[in-house]
Amino acid sequence: MRIAFITDLHIGGPDEKPQGVDVRQNFLNALAYINELKPACLVIGGDICSTVGDELIYKWVKEQLDRLSYPYCLIAGNHDDSVMLANAFNLTHHLHGTELYYALPLEGRPALFLDTSTGELSPAQWTWLQQYVVALRDNNLLIFMHHPPILADVTYMDAHYRFRQSEEFLKLIKDLPCHVTVVCGHYHVEKVVQRGNLLVLITPSTFFQMKHDPATMVFDNYYVGIRELNLTTHGTNSTIHYLV
Repeated sequence: MRIAFITDLHIGGPDEKPQGVDVRQNFLNALAYINELKPACLVIGGDICSTVGDELIYKWVKEQLDRLSYPYCLIAGNHDDSVMLANAFNLTHHLHGTELYYALPLEGRPALFLDTSTGELSPAQWTWLQQYVVALRDNNLLIFMHHPPILADVTYMDAHYRFRQSEEFLKLIKDLPCHVTVVCGHYHVEKVVQRGNLLVLITPSTFFQMKHDPATMVFDNYYVGIRELNLTTHGTNSTIHYLV
């Protein structure tokens, strides 16, 4: 099964070009490229909106996605409003209070879609995640979330915008007899991090990419990043495609 994953769109109003970047056109270019990949589905990893959740932005994004010939899934990022996003995309059945999280089988493989829009999971979402992890412990598990669940040696983001429950996450999955793959974004870099049975695939943005080492935010490039994820009988493989 081939899955396309894009994240950190940071789309603003029709005439807004943050950092001089036409983020709407970047999104459209990404969709055009993804169509050539012929995925079974597309997952959007959050930060759909530029700064805060906006109904009109969600409406425009939905209009583009509804033209696709394959299904799509969404999760919220820290620049999104989970309730507004759920209402805009008819996902209110997956709302739990103000959080949007759910489970879906992808060609028989269990996949969990988490809401880390506040930088952490609520007690209710933790309980839900723990119950699924216990129930699925004999299956290799695929998780989509906006934040990387552990520190990734991206100095600025680790220091200022990390997932605040990394230790709890590692404790939850470290003794599982299965492999856990997390596909995420948020850091605006391409990186692979492995800790024991946990593989974290950090996906670049469709807006801009950052340098890994500086203690302040330093832009690296403005390439559009797209992750191709292939789930096979032999395991998982992944490729990053860049549009210049």
